[in-house]
Amino acid sequence: MLTALEKSLKVLVLILLVIVFFGLVLTPSYQVQRSVDITSSSAQIAPWLQDLNNWPKWLAVQQIEDRARLQVHGRTQGVGAHINWLGDSSRGELSITHSSAEQLEFQVLVNDEYLSRGTIRTQGYAQGSRVTWQQRGEITIPVLGPYLAWLAEHQLQNTITHSLNNLRTLSELPQPEHDKNSEQPSDP
Repeated sequence: MLTALEKSLKVLVLILLVIVFFGLVLTPSYQVQRSVDITSSSAQIAPWLQDLNNWPKWLAVQQIEDRARLQVHGRTQGVGAHINWLGDSSRGELSITHSSAEQLEFQVLVNDEYLSRGTIRTQGYAQGSRVTWQQRGEITIPVLGPYLAWLAEHQLQNTITHSLNNLRTLSELPQPEHDKNSEQPSDP
């Protein structure tokens, strides 16, 4: 007869074998795509996306880490522009790799080892614009990679959703009007 301790050890070994098996079989990659419809034109949305100085206003970096701080260095627009974040348990850098009026491509390096690639596309239509953010990556740690990829995908889904909602809110705010007095001619 097996003792209770022996039965517990056999169950524990079986659970560990299942975890290792699925860790070896499952894919270590992740991919997230989210879209938001905004009642603003692509031209009104572009400054929020194209200039990294504006990203701290809408990027939900607190979803990545509560006390993370965003810093923009050097170029803020176009290929080569980048923004860093530094937190208590993670750090990362987002670098622009392609930039056009309709599409922004970037790569993200987290903790100097996890690289992902992303695209943000803006498509205008009669009632406004649709902004689509797609990001994919892979975590190549043996056995644990697929589990960490699943967690990363879940966290990224939340971060992208919050960020796009923030972008929509800022893009739909009324634009400040020019000072009407300065546009009127002065009396002679």
